[in-house]
Amino acid sequence: MTATLKKPTHALRVLHTSDWHLGKRLYGQQRYDEFSEFLDWLVDAINHNDVDVLIVAGDVFDTMTPSNRAQELYYRFLGQVAKSCCRHVIITAGNHDSPTFLDAPKSILNALNIKVIGMVSHDIDDELLLLHHQNKPEAIVIAVPYLRDKDIRESSNFDDLKSKEHDTFMGIAKHYDTLSEHAKKLQQDIFEKFHKKIPIIATGHLFVAGSQISSKDDGMRDLYVGTLGQIPSGIFDPAIDYVALGHIHASQKVAKCEHIRYCGSPMAMGFGEVGKDKQVLIIDFEDTSPAVQSLCVPVFQQLIQISGDWQHINDALNKLLKNNANAWVEIIYTGQELRPHLTDDIRQQLADSCVLALNIQNRTLYQKSMDSQPKLLNLKQLSETDVFEQLLNQKSISEQERPLLKNAYQTLLANIHTHDHLEK
Repeated sequence: MTATLKKPTHALRVLHTSDWHLGKRLYGQQRYDEFSEFLDWLVDAINHNDVDVLIVAGDVFDTMTPSNRAQELYYRFLGQVAKSCCRHVIITAGNHDSPTFLDAPKSILNALNIKVIGMVSHDIDDELLLLHHQNKPEAIVIAVPYLRDKDIRESSNFDDLKSKEHDTFMGIAKHYDTLSEHAKKLQQDIFEKFHKKIPIIATGHLFVAGSQISSKDDGMRDLYVGTLGQIPSGIFDPAIDYVALGHIHASQKVAKCEHIRYCGSPMAMGFGEVGKDKQVLIIDFEDTSPAVQSLCVPVFQQLIQISGDWQHINDALNKLLKNNANAWVEIIYTGQELRPHLTDDIRQQLADSCVLALNIQNRTLYQKSMDSQPKLLNLKQLSETDVFEQLLNQKSISEQERPLLKNAYQTLLANIHTHDHLEK
């Protein structure tokens, strides 16, 4: 049953969502049924709550080459929304999306009042949207997709990392400043003509400084060290009434600002998010002041994380089996016994049940192995950053030199991952 939030009379109602990651797998397990149920729920939520504008702030898909099934879910959803009470749909690309793929059908979707912004444009009209209802303007949307370095940096020659980072920040700030100035002028022109001040809404798919990721296992790549890659919230003009953000999977206010928000991902993207509420945000504008409420997204596939000794794990699994649970579990064994056959024991225990162990970690066995061979490191247990840290230790790099080297390394990783996405 979809909850219904009371809508103020004459209010413009916006629903803010992001980071669907359609097509994403969890330890190799397909999740199409979950995605399908979420999108069906979202259509119901739009209709039950009389939503006027839907904003999807990036990462519609998990990869730049989405599967046929992921595409089918996306277009089926858009077809359903086009028949709903929702007057406007605005979709911006995230860092996981292919800008050209999203943009390809934009002319057709535009006829259904679905605006898609995949590629960054230097034409103001492409990203500055004026929404109308009954031939009267009702909102201005600064629809900005994910901004890659190459899209907004004015120079490609840098003496050091700080120069590159500064130039990237200045490019992002300039992009938003230009659009904000045009939006404010448009807002004033409309006020003079219609004697009504309409809200300005902006989108963004970026990491705003001060934001918190939900866990180390929320499906995000941890690419940045320190403040590298983080954008100050001050880039958003005070005249913007609401900023709909994507990229961070944990729902939150930014810098304690009620009007700058991450809605978070609608589903747990990893076991580290088990037990954390997922939501979409409902924003009501009676004038230009946003009133923000959250709408909880149901759990469509139960995820359970079990950690402890064998007795605890065995009891927890037996309880799930007794209750005929349909669950995906992550099991982390931390007992004192070695239990070298842990995985086989668990697989046998769960055979012919609806409980699926997607990930089994025997930390005790691993730790004993590390203790007996202290000089040997298992690369599967090390992140890219851990490997680099080992190299710094091996080369006896001083503490003074490390921050700059780490920042340079993380920039390299970010560029490699971005290149990998583009190659796909």
